[in-house]
Formats: sequence, C-alpha cells, structure tokens
Amino acid sequence: MARIGRQRTVSDRSVHLRQDEVTTDLLLDTVSADRVSLDRMSIDGALTVRSCHIDELVIDHVEADALMVVNSRIGRLTIRNASMGCEVTVIDSALDFLALHSCGTTRLERLRVEELVQVNALRGTLHISNTRVSSLTIRSQATGGRLGRPRVNVRGLKAREDITFDDLWLSAIGLEDVETCELSLQRVRLDEPLRASDLRCSEAVRVNGLVIPAEESTITNSTVRGSVDVRNLGLCESSDGAGAASTARLALHNTSVTSLTLASVASSVISLHGSSVTGTLGLPSGRSRYSLDSSSSVGDMELAGQVFRNGAQALSFLERSFTEVTAAALESVRSALAKRNRNREVDELYYLARQREAAEMPPLRRAVGRGLLGGVLGWGVRARNPARVLGAGVVLTGVVLHLAGAVRDPGRGLTDVTVAGKSFVLAMALWLNVGTGTPSELKTAEWTALAVSFTAAGMLLTTLIVGIVIRKLVR
Repeated sequence: MARIGRQRTVSDRSVHLRQDEVTTDLLLDTVSADRVSLDRMSIDGALTVRSCHIDELVIDHVEADALMVVNSRIGRLTIRNASMGCEVTVIDSALDFLALHSCGTTRLERLRVEELVQVNALRGTLHISNTRVSSLTIRSQATGGRLGRPRVNVRGLKAREDITFDDLWLSAIGLEDVETCELSLQRVRLDEPLRASDLRCSEAVRVNGLVIPAEESTITNSTVRGSVDVRNLGLCESSDGAGAASTARLALHNTSVTSLTLASVASSVISLHGSSVTGTLGLPSGRSRYSLDSSSSVGDMELAGQVFRNGAQALSFLERSFTEVTAAALESVRSALAKRNRNREVDELYYLARQREAAEMPPLRRAVGRGLLGGVLGWGVRARNPARVLGAGVVLTGVVLHLAGAVRDPGRGLTDVTVAGKSFVLAMALWLNVGTGTPSELKTAEWTALAVSFTAAGMLLTTLIVGIVIRKLVR
C-alpha cells in the first residue's frame, strides 16, 4: 500500500498517503496497522477496506466512485469530504468511534460502535440499519443542492445513551424499531411528515423547534418510559393556509408515554389515538392544544391552580386545553381532580360528562337522559337540580290550588292572603309528605290521585337531595 503514493509517510505501523492518483480500484485487504490516512487522493474506481484491523483510519478529500468499509475492526474511522456521487458504505464492522463529515449517500449496516457516531453536514440520504451504538448525533445544516435535501432512514438501531438530530433541514426522517435512552430533535425542519414507529425510549423524547408540513406527523406503536417534551412545534411556510392546514399536528398512535408536555407559540396540536399518558399530562401553553379520542387515557393532568366553581369555568378550561370537549377530555380532568380530593369539582365534571354522553343518544333516550336524569335529578351529584324542581313544583301546585279554590271558603276572593297561605301550605304537605291530611273538598278520587302523585314525586326528590347532601358531608 505504501508503494502506490508518490507523497507518502511511513512510520512503523502507520502510513499517510496524500495527493496522488490511482488509475484502478484501490483495495485494502487484511491490513493491520496503527494509523492509515488517505488525504486528497483521486481513485479511478472504488476504495474498499476489507477485513482490516486498524486503530485509526482517516479518509479525507478522496475522489472515488464508491467508498466501502466491510468486515473490519477499526478503532477510529473518520471520513470527510467525500466526492459528490460517491456512496459511502460501512457494513459488518466493529468500531470504537465513527465520524462522517460532508458525505453524500451513506449506508451504515450491521455495525457495533462502542462510542459515538457523529454525522455532520450530510449531503445525501443516510441509511442506518441493524446497528448498535453508544450514541448517535446528526447535526449541522444540510442544504439542498442539485440532488435535493437529504433523507434520514433509521431502522433496527439500538443506542445505549442518546440519539440527537440538531440544526437540520431534511427531506424526511423515518425511524423504525429504534431503542434508546433519549431522543432529541432540535431545530429540525422537514419537507415531509415525521414518521416514527416501534420507538422505545427509556428516559425522554425532547422536541424543540421542529418544523413540519401540514400533513399529520405520527409516532406509532411506541413506548416512552419517561417524559415527552414538545416545544415550538411549527408549520412550514409553504404549508401555511387557512383552517386546519395552519396547524402543526403530531399524532401518537397506540403509544404509551409517562408524561407529556406541549408549549408552542404557533398553532399546534398533539393528538392521542389509542394512546395513554400513564403519568401527568402537562397544561399546553401558547397556541397549543391536545386532542384525545375515546380510546385514549390520561392518568393525571396538571391543573396549575385552576379552580372550577361552575360548569362554565370547567368548559372554558377544557376548550383552552383541548381541540374539542370530549368524554375522554372530561374524564381526564375529572380524574385529576379526584386525585386531589376536590370532590365538588369532580361532581361538576361528572355531571357535564353525563350530559354530553346523553346528547349523543337517540332522540327519546336523549330527552330522558338530559331532561329527566340530568335536568331534574342532576345525575345524582347535583343537589340544586332536584331542589329547584321541588321548589318549583311546590310553588306551582300552591298557585293552582289557590286559583282552583280548593281551600277557599265561599265569599273569600283570590286576594285573601290567608287563603293563599293555606294553599301553599297544602302544596308543601302534598309534595313533602308531611301527612297533614286534605280538606273535605279534596276527598275525591281525582284529588287523591293527584295527592299520591305529588307525594311520590316529592319523596323521590327529597330522598335524592338528602342523599346527595349526606354524600358530600361524608366525603
């Protein structure tokens, strides 16, 4: 190998070849060395490193049709400034450290890297598959040239520490079957939606400054045993439009996370479809909101001192935090209140949830649910609803009895206060089942039927009111 270069340096087990031309393919086969450096060489063909054991291999500014490292054991492998159109392939090898800078299409397959894999200024598509590393970092701006912006496809990657994408403008990122402690996407811009599936993170997923197109980006069938922190989720300017298209959307499908937080100045939505937040769902800030479907669940929700004195305040909070007030959203807030023993507000949320569930029923069941069970009986948690109905029933019955003259003696008019008072006392006796009896004028079958009906309704309402009040006092 040392003979091929006019400008070369040979020292013990190290060789440095520089500024030379090779008119054929260059093959390094079963080479054992401390350090090999190829600098500013032109190769009319492919450069292949096969079955070598080298402590440090540096390939810098080498022009070749292809560059391949296969079935080798290399301590530190550095490839810089590969020529345009030169595909870099590193497969079936064991490395301590791998650094790629300003390379075109790159393929990394079946590697074992003890330390860091660092990729800077990528100029072509990067494929990583069936590889184990300590950590992976892909950073620095990758601009689009005549070949377009690069893509990153990662499949079957296991990182003991972290995977970082930093300061990139890519065509797309695809992650499949990736296992790591921490995944970070910082200042990343994508021309196509993010696609991630079978992602397993033991600590955290951090997204800061991710810019995506209007189409929904997705994370599918994944598990994050830690926090998912999404900040400054933005929309590509070319995708900006009216309505839903002006919102950046990230969806979690069949995914489990421990906690989820969202903060964004621009309009953004994180949707949960068949997914669960086993820990805490943080309050969204800025113009960001969540979307929950009926098959999603939230263990707890950050309330940040929110107090719900009535249903209007609860609905206002839900509308600020979620794209729509669904049963799942109501249940999430209700569960969070229950964990804090805020029982009065729990009852308020339960009432709202049942009323909304009844609103989606067929007309007859909707009328019975919202009108009778909700409006009259308060779903067993609102004492003021049956109390209002009972009070209104007593007043209305008293007015009717007074107008009908049930307890008015001949010659006494409607303006007689004493007679009016007797009518209202009789109405209270009928509704509250006091048992004072009825005047002789009411000793007919019709009046008896009315009295029994009023008494039965009154017993139901008073029993319900007393039960609700006792339940509140016991809690």
